[in-house]
Amino acid sequence: MSLQPLKILVLLMVLVVPSWADDEFLDPEDAFRFSASLVSPGMFEVRYVIADGYYMYLDRFRFDVEPRGIVLGTPRFPAGQWHEDEFFGRSQVFRGQVIIGIPIVAGADVSGTIRLIAVSQGCADAGICYLPTEQTKDFELIGSLGAPSLTR
Repeated sequence: MSLQPLKILVLLMVLVVPSWADDEFLDPEDAFRFSASLVSPGMFEVRYVIADGYYMYLDRFRFDVEPRGIVLGTPRFPAGQWHEDEFFGRSQVFRGQVIIGIPIVAGADVSGTIRLIAVSQGCADAGICYLPTEQTKDFELIGSLGAPSLTR
């Protein structure tokens, strides 16, 4: 067996939390507590409270919105900490908390519910990484999306 397939096998073993680890590690929703709000017209704020001993990767965040036709701008991240990881290499990570601003740059003619979709990935210092996790938050549109006015 060459080194490359062995490295892939080890990576897969680390990325999937084994069943015996259920009592030792937090569920991803508890390790990385997600919340989202509309902090100003046209700006979502996504917040993760990260449990002690856990961290999240800056380059593993993705955001989307439904319905289609609403366009999000480039997320605004704070500076992360540099972390050397044997599987993902040198990466910026967040510990403790991360607050991300996500601008709404264009909107369709929409009424009703808007769903913000956040995908993230994090790890525990104890040596496991979680699979990417999708979390959502719904907002009720009460005005035009050109100058968004949403309920929280």
